[in-house]
Amino acid sequence: MRNLINQLTFGFALLLGACSGPQYDEASVPDEHRFTQEVFLTNLNEPVELEVLPNGQILFVQRKGGIKLYDPQNMRMVRTDSIAVFYGFEDGLMGMAVDPNFDQNNWLYLYYSPVGDEPKQHLSRFVYDENGLSDEKVILIVPTQRDECCHTGGSIEFGSDGLLYLSTGDDTNPFKSEGFAPIDDQEGRSSFDARRTSSNTNDLRGKILRIKPEDDGTYSIPAGNLFEDNDPKTRPEIYVMGCRNPYRITVDQKRGWLFWGDVGPDAGDNDSLKGPRGHDEMNVAMKPGYYGWPLFIADNKAYGDRDFETQRVDGYFDPKNPINDSKYNTGIKNLPAATPAMIFYPYSPSEEFPQLGQGGRTAMTGPVFYTAKGMDKKNGFPSYFDERLFIYDWMRDWVYTVKVDENGVASDYVPFTPSADYRNIIDMDFGNDGMLYMIEYGTAWFKQNEDAKLSRISFDRGNRTPVMKVKLSESVGSSPLTVTLDASDSEDYDGDDLKYVWKIGQEEFESASITYTFTENGVHYPRLTLTDGAGHTLMEQFKIEVGNDAPVVDINIKGNKTFYWPGRNIQYDVSITDKQDGTLNHGIEREEVNFDILYMDGFDQAQVLGHQMPVTSGEYLISKSDCMSCHKINDKSVGPSFVEVSNRYKTDPDAIEYLSAKIIKGGSGAWGDHAMSAHPDFTQEETQSMVEYVLSLGEEKPALRPLKGIYTADDKEDKKLIIISAQYEDKGAQGMSNISAVKSIMLKSNVLKGSESIENKNIEANKNGTINRVYHEGWLAYDNVDLTDIVSLELRTKLLSDQPVLITVKANSLEGSEIGKLTLTERDKNFTSHEIPLHINTGAVNKIYLIITGQTKDQNLVQIQTLKFNPHD
Repeated sequence: MRNLINQLTFGFALLLGACSGPQYDEASVPDEHRFTQEVFLTNLNEPVELEVLPNGQILFVQRKGGIKLYDPQNMRMVRTDSIAVFYGFEDGLMGMAVDPNFDQNNWLYLYYSPVGDEPKQHLSRFVYDENGLSDEKVILIVPTQRDECCHTGGSIEFGSDGLLYLSTGDDTNPFKSEGFAPIDDQEGRSSFDARRTSSNTNDLRGKILRIKPEDDGTYSIPAGNLFEDNDPKTRPEIYVMGCRNPYRITVDQKRGWLFWGDVGPDAGDNDSLKGPRGHDEMNVAMKPGYYGWPLFIADNKAYGDRDFETQRVDGYFDPKNPINDSKYNTGIKNLPAATPAMIFYPYSPSEEFPQLGQGGRTAMTGPVFYTAKGMDKKNGFPSYFDERLFIYDWMRDWVYTVKVDENGVASDYVPFTPSADYRNIIDMDFGNDGMLYMIEYGTAWFKQNEDAKLSRISFDRGNRTPVMKVKLSESVGSSPLTVTLDASDSEDYDGDDLKYVWKIGQEEFESASITYTFTENGVHYPRLTLTDGAGHTLMEQFKIEVGNDAPVVDINIKGNKTFYWPGRNIQYDVSITDKQDGTLNHGIEREEVNFDILYMDGFDQAQVLGHQMPVTSGEYLISKSDCMSCHKINDKSVGPSFVEVSNRYKTDPDAIEYLSAKIIKGGSGAWGDHAMSAHPDFTQEETQSMVEYVLSLGEEKPALRPLKGIYTADDKEDKKLIIISAQYEDKGAQGMSNISAVKSIMLKSNVLKGSESIENKNIEANKNGTINRVYHEGWLAYDNVDLTDIVSLELRTKLLSDQPVLITVKANSLEGSEIGKLTLTERDKNFTSHEIPLHINTGAVNKIYLIITGQTKDQNLVQIQTLKFNPHD
């Protein structure tokens, strides 16, 4: 009987297994196509750190003071708040963490730079609830300096024991030590000596601190920190010291280990006296320790003990017996032995860690994953990732997961979603659902980026949902309008056959791509239903407006269409055609056309090109903000009209400063009781531009710029871009809405920075735009180069090689025709400008290539500062 029961049980189990289908192997290396990145928000303004709350909502902060709460379940922003911060250099709101008991006490911890004359950072605890931030308690103050850049750190993490970890940067200028150790202790040079911070046992900077927050807003010192002897020359808060810029940290919630990425110095090559080239580090601390900066880097590579006054080097620092003898050191002189980095890599390919690639570098560590109860069984990450550390590089845009053993050795480097197009990941964390949440900073520094985003990465254990990709040949036009609706690029990673059903009105078409002619004026909503063999179904509607054609706007530039030259004329001609409205002066009047020629010095060209280009950048910023929901140009709304504001303040000399601050901070009282919302995401420069536009509305309008004419470029060399832009919004037709069209042409300065190349190989650029490392057979490509009227290319270079170096200029491709060349020799060891005559038959060149050839494979050959394109006289 027992055997019969066992057989029946076994058979029943087999039947269940057969019915439920094949089970996913949790221990196998996951296929990257099982991961899906769901983007919640884009166009963020310098997001820096995030937390996933117990209820699944996402809290993240932005460097200029913004605090955002997003609900992924309902796909909406729940709450937006802000704090006033000083955000010069790299300061601002750097770090954020929620209390381990947040769902009971609503405590939120922020690390930020308070506004005011006193240079310092605050670690503060706030209450954060449905009313936003309140009840600040300043827990810890870190004194800093605001005379020089850089390095703030600022990441906050809690361990599973309730202890708070805070990273702080070395607060030291790195640019006056040639990318080597900043240890200049000359009189008045304290901000250039990282020994006063990172290697100072009596200073909180260049550290990772560990404290126990108390309920009353104070903190106590836990057992096991680096210094426990009550020496007045040591700070008991220090857990790790000798850091440069530990920008992102993480705490292993089971093993209690601390991980962090440390952003390293810039030297591209070793120096026999000054010491090693720069490396970024990823570190682990299983116990407190000293990690070497600025005396050591990487695996304890030692810097020379350099006297910056005499430039003499008196031997190298000893990692076993490090000594801090800086005159700015207020701590003990004899330091703990230095701990080498777990992972370290330079700009060039790493011998020890070749899988990490080459190029710009900004090392960061993400979370350690553990499977836990309550995780989403369908979309949470598989147990393969258990005990694996996520590491990533902000600049190189890769993510790896690694195993770290009890000796602190990392191994088994597995790339995570290597095909993904990340844009400078700056923080990531797992939610209780087992999915990975991420913020990407975006491609440009210190500004709002369209590609800065908040997202979630989920995992699919079963048959995967197909990916719908649709292209429409047209979306607006007059009747009859023929449109091709093409979904043939849709994919299914399981290889399932896809079924496509298009529905237009009452008609259905079973095909991936259809061509359909809309004969009735009006708005049409064709719908696609996409189904795979496993029954996954996607459905999406598309909008087609029939009855009105889009206007066509064009600008013709005579001569070179890439560059302008200071003091030279630019001849332009604008044309506008609209099928319903007519043409310029024949149905379309000059007053109906928005047209201007602007210098966009420091303004984001990507925000302008391809969008409506208003007359001023201030008007553009206002049009993209929420200002128009409360204000009108001439009519009173919730707030005063812009013309009223202009008339009140146009004679006030302090109006720009006052109104700029009002936009950022918000407030009420000037025009009634209705409060104006704060806008902490705007910079002072942006709000000043907005105010200048508003104040101009009360002035008498100048004559409109002609749509055909000659513009003389400013003769100042510091201008970067000229934007020539025309925009026309038609009058609508057949009941359809107005359609706006814009044409913008960007003319660049004829002087390019070396780093403006769009493609390259075997090169590295520094932050000021110079190509400061070029190796044998390295090359750079520069796009959108019109050589019309150009006779020569002037390169400003510095030879670093001991042998001659050849720079060849080619047109359109690496195999293209040679149009110029330059040989650098021993006499070119200092930055020098070299004019290269260009031999070209046509100006129709899309790219030019600089190909650098040396005689030594691994040596840094040359630095390239600028390229200058010289025209005919």
